Amino acid sequence: MKNNIIKYFGIVFSILLFNNCSLDADNPNNLLEEGLDIRAFGPMVNGLEGVLIRAYGNILAPYSVASDEMIWIGSRDAWQQLNFGNLGNIGNEFVDAAYFFVNEARYWADDVIARGVEFSTSNAFSASNKADLARAYMYGAVIYIVIADMFDDFVVGSAKTEAAPPVGASNMSSLYDTALGYINSALALNAGLTGELTALKARATFAKGIWGKVNPLNTASPLVSSADAATLAAAALADLGTDFSVNLITDPSAPETIGELDIAGEVNDRLEMRLSNTYVISTDLKRPDSPNDGDPSTTISLKDPIDDIADPALYRHVAAFTNAGRFPEYPVATGREMHLILAENSLANGDNAGFTTHINHIRAMDGLTPYSGQIDAQEMLLHSRRVNLFLQGRRLSDHYRFASPSEYWIPTSVATTAPGSFFPITISEIQANPNIQ
Repeated sequence: MKNNIIKYFGIVFSILLFNNCSLDADNPNNLLEEGLDIRAFGPMVNGLEGVLIRAYGNILAPYSVASDEMIWIGSRDAWQQLNFGNLGNIGNEFVDAAYFFVNEARYWADDVIARGVEFSTSNAFSASNKADLARAYMYGAVIYIVIADMFDDFVVGSAKTEAAPPVGASNMSSLYDTALGYINSALALNAGLTGELTALKARATFAKGIWGKVNPLNTASPLVSSADAATLAAAALADLGTDFSVNLITDPSAPETIGELDIAGEVNDRLEMRLSNTYVISTDLKRPDSPNDGDPSTTISLKDPIDDIADPALYRHVAAFTNAGRFPEYPVATGREMHLILAENSLANGDNAGFTTHINHIRAMDGLTPYSGQIDAQEMLLHSRRVNLFLQGRRLSDHYRFASPSEYWIPTSVATTAPGSFFPITISEIQANPNIQ
């Protein structure tokens, strides 16, 4: 009985105590989104860079294995289906997984840029903040270009719990316009990165022209004519030199920048895919032979069409990617691509001398014999794009517009039956977004 009385009074005391107390408290360490100010802007932009790199590496894996650049050798059938050219499956687990990262990067780019623009009206907005805003614009441009390059449709505008409708397949080229708008805003800040932004603007402008060649597909006239892109490419070369590379850089000290299904992890570590026989020599059918011996002939199977030697440009990319293990650098705009833009624009306009000049700028970088009409000019262009843009998310469009399908595509695949197809909006977005029918 005594114990029961003690328990009873203990309960009554507790009730009285909590009735007279409030659980509300001001926690000085409680950080709310609404409280973010200009002091957080630099870290926000750094975070954007991280999620962009992660998104890029994760979407580049399914994109590349859907081309002839890689071949499936592992145990996961969804990779094999992409290798066969089946890009249109909304339930492909690896495209679906990458979609989350890509959408995250798109949302965070828009959000960080909007915050930066708001902060820029403050008297506290410094030169360092302005440089960070220029970086944010550049990262935002990259993710919009990637989405337009790799997807047939996408949802842009969703924010947290608010779902937006799809852009629509016929409107996907407008994402290049968004990218170009971001680049123009960055250039207007005059806060550095002028050459890099100009190169990225050339790439976006030319990529929009390529989009027009595959939407709808036009194999009868595959060459892109873009005086604007050519002018920008020439300006970038004048600013940055002939053989520059603007890269997204992964870092072992920041492993969250690679994600779980990134291209380097799947190829160099897990061995779900490997670089294909079309490009490399792989005795063990797992990894390229001797990528660090400095000799292209021991690693590269694809030969230069004029000198008939293992292609040295391709070797550079293969060695850099393979030797980096799980932490490669991803080129997003290069001097070689600028010359390729200038070369193709010249060829599209019947300027064979201009085409030859820019192709030979590229060939000279690798000590190759100058091109002087030994093979068809379009064939020379296609090979040059193939080896100088290897694993850079450009190959599928070239497969389609030059009617040069991957040897791994099967006859019933969407890549074969509906050339010009890219990735769809995936199942997770479809199930979560009421605006998608």
